[in-house]
Amino acid sequence: MKQAENRPDPREAALKLLVKSEKSSVPLDRLMEEVLRQFSDKRDRHLLHALVYGVLRNRLRLDTVLTHLLRRDPKHLEPELLCLLRIGVFQILEMNRIPHRAVVHTAVELARKIRLPWAAGLVNAVLRRAIREAGTIPLPSMESDPVRSLSIRHSFPEWLIETWMKRLGTESTRNLCEAFNRIPPLVLRTNTLKTTRPELLNVLAAAADHAEETGASPDGIRLIHPHAPVFELPGFSEGLFQVQDEAAQLIGLLIDARAGMSVLDACAGRGGKTGHIVQMMQNRGRILAVDVSAEKLAALDQEMKRLGASIVETRICDWQSGSLPETVGHFDRILLDAPCSGLGVLGRHPDIRWRADRRELKTFTERQIVLIENTISLLKPDGRLVYAVCSMEPEETDGVIDVVLQRHPAIRKVESIPNRSKGPLAPFWRNGALRTSPHMDGMDGFFACILSKDTNHG
Repeated sequence: MKQAENRPDPREAALKLLVKSEKSSVPLDRLMEEVLRQFSDKRDRHLLHALVYGVLRNRLRLDTVLTHLLRRDPKHLEPELLCLLRIGVFQILEMNRIPHRAVVHTAVELARKIRLPWAAGLVNAVLRRAIREAGTIPLPSMESDPVRSLSIRHSFPEWLIETWMKRLGTESTRNLCEAFNRIPPLVLRTNTLKTTRPELLNVLAAAADHAEETGASPDGIRLIHPHAPVFELPGFSEGLFQVQDEAAQLIGLLIDARAGMSVLDACAGRGGKTGHIVQMMQNRGRILAVDVSAEKLAALDQEMKRLGASIVETRICDWQSGSLPETVGHFDRILLDAPCSGLGVLGRHPDIRWRADRRELKTFTERQIVLIENTISLLKPDGRLVYAVCSMEPEETDGVIDVVLQRHPAIRKVESIPNRSKGPLAPFWRNGALRTSPHMDGMDGFFACILSKDTNHG
């Protein structure tokens, strides 16, 4: 009995995590990883994950239902109460295995537990109404208001729907929304310093409902419904793999780093792509991993140790303020995985859709241009800089490159795929760049292109 009392409640954890996500700039997956470590029961973990990601993927539709049930905008409610009601309505609409009466009871009890006893009656009344009415609330029609209809039905901000419709058309926008709202598989990249993909597939065979090789990336493995968090999967502690979507793995192939080269990972973060570069170089040569965040570089150091990578140095630098000194040398390859809006990874990070702002795109664009200007000075004359963003928006993709090329005649865009990487990259090479999209390719939305310095200019 005592153990049951001490067992953490996934509904309470989901509520706290949703509230924290709205107030924090920390990515949802980082917050989730911290919370999952508190749960040993697989069913509790699954429920926690389903509630948090389900609410965020359906937030606007849930708020539309709540507006009808409350007869006023729910945004005036306290954050804890609003998130509690969203969880309850989501369970009623989408989670058929949980009896509705149990949903109401646990929500009322949770209201009391989180010190909102005065709201227990409201929670009870609203969720009982939701059981009767939520499925019958009319939504805007595609004929009368297609932007608002898609926005509410698929839960994306109207400005984003409008942006996509202008560029892609109505049908492709609907397909993109549906792709972003599907639960994505867990994709891993084999650490070829320690194992092979067939060997890793055997290790992971029983760790998910289904495990399979990725179709494009030669090192990728896709896990459908994994049975444990990443840090508990077999092979994780031994460094046999990294978590990395297939689209991000294609970026590593485009860099085409080879043993003995000198490589700059200019915005290395926690080292997802750094690890890929190491294994492509067979752990021979030099990699300088740079980031503005000391915390991220500390995490990168730990990750490299887990992977068995020994050729990575780290250095703090804010590229917006300038470049590294010439004493660091020049590089055969530079990866500029630039900070961006993240609008190409909304499937894995549904919290981004509620944080993104149309005005931010211009800010990112200006920053990305400066980053290219301040990193390409360190490129060898015959070297290659790969500019990459997890976005499909023109302001952060072709628009950035166009401005850089106009300002700097010595910078040249490589229009064709290098022969060495032609095979797996060819299906995604469109208009002189690597482009992936969820609704067309079944992977995250990425853009990457190759820049070089013209040896005839200075």
